[in-house]
Amino acid sequence: MHNEKRRTLIKCSGILLGTGLLTSIGTNASASEHKVQMNKRKHSRSVAINADNDGVCATCRYWGGMRRVSEDKNTVYSESLGWCNNPESHHYQSMTTPITGPMKSWEKWEAL
Repeated sequence: MHNEKRRTLIKCSGILLGTGLLTSIGTNASASEHKVQMNKRKHSRSVAINADNDGVCATCRYWGGMRRVSEDKNTVYSESLGWCNNPESHHYQSMTTPITGPMKSWEKWEAL
């Protein structure tokens, strides 16, 4: 009986944590504001960000999230949150979404 209560508690905690994380990401920035769309592929979900977006974390050279550039270099696909490694940013050494911004201390990622 005690194990069942523990399992239920762990299960509910995981659901609440996941819901809270998704809610915080969704409220951090508007998808239409940064021309972002969800890219639903067979095994992964990524956020597609227009490479022309200045001041957005996913297009910044200092952002440390999982990302890749399309072959035509017009889109950045991000699949994670990332660390801000820009000492000039007020988000320095904190976790940000790929669409956090605009940032005054932003610098264009060399891959773009």
